[in-house]
Amino acid sequence: MTDVVHGGLRASELESLGIDPLDVSDLSANLNPFGPHQHVLSSAREADVRHYPEAHAEGLRDALAAFAHVEPAQLLVTPGSTAALHLIARAFLREGDACALWPPTFGEYAAAIEAAGATVREYPATAPDFVPVQDIEPSPLGIFCNPNNPTGTYLDRASIEAIADRLGGPLVLDVAYDPFVEAGKWDADALVGDGRDVLVVHSMTKLHAVPGIRLGYIVGPEAHIARLTALQPSWSIDATAIAAGHAMLTVDRVQREATRDITGTRALIASQLTTQHIEVVEGRANFLLVRVGDAAAVRLALLRRGFAVRDCTSFGLPEWIRIAIPVEVAGRRLANALVAVLAEQRA
Repeated sequence: MTDVVHGGLRASELESLGIDPLDVSDLSANLNPFGPHQHVLSSAREADVRHYPEAHAEGLRDALAAFAHVEPAQLLVTPGSTAALHLIARAFLREGDACALWPPTFGEYAAAIEAAGATVREYPATAPDFVPVQDIEPSPLGIFCNPNNPTGTYLDRASIEAIADRLGGPLVLDVAYDPFVEAGKWDADALVGDGRDVLVVHSMTKLHAVPGIRLGYIVGPEAHIARLTALQPSWSIDATAIAAGHAMLTVDRVQREATRDITGTRALIASQLTTQHIEVVEGRANFLLVRVGDAAAVRLALLRRGFAVRDCTSFGLPEWIRIAIPVEVAGRRLANALVAVLAEQRA
């Protein structure tokens, strides 16, 4: 299976550059910039690890089903959204199948398809707007990210339904960044309640800023969830993740209050950059896509200035970087640093 490039700080790189990790603002991973709620952290620390957890996290499953307004039989708790994607690919793809994909997008999709012995059928979106193609061929499975990573493109329900209707097989809808959408947001889980052949993959660690806890869930038709449950080993969700998951549900509304601030800071950074004639795709998620020319060089220059951003070369976008939205004061400093770096490169 092909290795997938991800964001995050690399200790070996920082050491070689003589940079203290504490001096770096990590904007290469798309997390809530206000950090985790203390109740989630304390619940994880206090989890009882002396006994086996429930085989399929049934208690958390039931609580999540009530939260998502679906039946418990329509939901499966998973050790993160990436694990969910690989599980789905194993369940619904066979060797030689072609799975629909809309690049540029999250690299784990292609990795999961490849691991299942299938191939990718691409419908690429291009700059400047990165509008996804909806006129597609039938496929046994399709994987669509909404909002998309790294472009932030967010399709409305009618557009997603049009894709699902043309696909002919299950449409996997990855909504990892859905909590950060403000205006025009719609409920992807409602598609399942309306009988659509859709599997909605949720991440619980982006909003709650705890990527070290692997936790997500899938909402889908009962028959599909039963098929996936049979493939997922018992005790895939450990006691720490289960305890944290229950805590996340109790503070979900509090964490979502960050969305308004994130939206405002995203607009502020975009405005600062576009005023300097820098091309920006703002999107609808908690990150920006910015055209900088040599993404690798700009990433390194920003790292030396205390900001880690995502070089989008692995997305097939070597001229672009992705910037996770920080708190406002850091956002202003990041915009100024990027303007300065690009001015230096032009000089």
